[in-house]
Amino acid sequence: MSIVCKINGKNTEIHGHPDRRVVDILREDLALTGTKEGCGAGECGACTILVDGEPRLSCLMMAAQLQDKAITTIEGIGESESLHPVQEAFVEHGAVQCGFCTPGMVLSAVHLLSHHPEPDRNRIRRALSGNLCRCTGYIKIVDAVEAAARDMANIDFKIKILGALSVGDDRKRSIPYLLPQSLCDLWGMMRAFPDAAVYAGGTDLLVKIRSGSIPPKNLICLERIQDLKGVVDHGNRLVILAATSFSQLLQEPAITKHLPILAEAIACLGSPLIRNMGTIGGNICTASPAGDTLAPLYALNARVELASEAGVRSLPIDQFILGPGQTVRKTGEILSAIHVEKPHPEAIQHFEKVGRRNALACSLASMAAIIRLSDDGIVMAASLAWGSVGPTVITCPEAVDRLVGQPLSADRLAEAAAIVKKAVCPITDIRATADYRRTVAGNLLLRLCDQSICCMGRRGVNGYVQKECPA
Repeated sequence: MSIVCKINGKNTEIHGHPDRRVVDILREDLALTGTKEGCGAGECGACTILVDGEPRLSCLMMAAQLQDKAITTIEGIGESESLHPVQEAFVEHGAVQCGFCTPGMVLSAVHLLSHHPEPDRNRIRRALSGNLCRCTGYIKIVDAVEAAARDMANIDFKIKILGALSVGDDRKRSIPYLLPQSLCDLWGMMRAFPDAAVYAGGTDLLVKIRSGSIPPKNLICLERIQDLKGVVDHGNRLVILAATSFSQLLQEPAITKHLPILAEAIACLGSPLIRNMGTIGGNICTASPAGDTLAPLYALNARVELASEAGVRSLPIDQFILGPGQTVRKTGEILSAIHVEKPHPEAIQHFEKVGRRNALACSLASMAAIIRLSDDGIVMAASLAWGSVGPTVITCPEAVDRLVGQPLSADRLAEAAAIVKKAVCPITDIRATADYRRTVAGNLLLRLCDQSICCMGRRGVNGYVQKECPA
């Protein structure tokens, strides 16, 4: 297969197999060894590159995804005989030790400053939260990006122009890789390869294939099908197309305005690099009880749309997910969209997640709550859901019954929390014990008081006090 793209500003033709990882092509075929591989699972950020200007993880990209794209590696920034201002700032502020993470850090910082020329330290931390460093302790890195922002005020972003490139690869092909451009293309490919694994972002599937936890499969990537991306506002209902990335959803006014509970969950999902690549449809189909978007979608009573060449069917999300990694999706079907009714404009929406760190954290427990109060503080309606405390997202109708028709008070929440602790069925694993998760599940309900929701005080959009996810 011949793959044509731009790498560091120059047309490049790659001859080889479409299922090879981009990080391997850059390092082994193109000798662009500034791109490092640390974890190979999208967790460290060392392999960060810019794809059409956006940070992506090259360890989770296949060669075919480079077609017609513009790629920038660390070798492609700055002038021909001088460092980029971000690189200079890293040197001057001692933000480099072993240097292994530095290329990814620099590219993430360059992207940040191209969109936010005057970031504060919190924004810098959030932007770099997907790039791990084991040497410098981050303070000097943040200092360097701050300094670079000042230095770059009047400097345009430059890309080094390399010579024309044409590389070949005669390695044995391991698995076929297909990149449909339309739904029509997709149905034909799924007919030809009925056992193919269908994905969009690959942040979960490709890691499992590489680790050997699932066998190699034919791969069909949905990332170029535009009919599967975006958010459609139907008045009282939003339709979220399944291949929409998390980063795109955070930029959708309809999501932040009407579904802040979902926006808050996405803001704390993975890292900026993962959010650039991962999709909401993939998060649902992975069917992990720790999936950050699932508890909000359960609380929102979302319905999923399954499409195939034969037509479309729809069902509630709690009927779609059967257990960890298990769904009712049939051969030949894809999850094409998620339908969500807009909550009442005065409903309180709250999401909270407990993890071991502020970014790249797998949830130990999470809770999504949508509550509507009367003018005198009586609970008129409530929808509650918990993640990471059972084989699927847990809802607790008994706890809802205890709240509805009563004032939303600390005592009433404590009664409901006691019910929740008995209803959940968590496991003990390397991250937390079952008893800890059970306690946290109940305590998260009590946190509604801590957020000043009970007193109906300061409110943000639609009654929700929006807060930024720390990084």
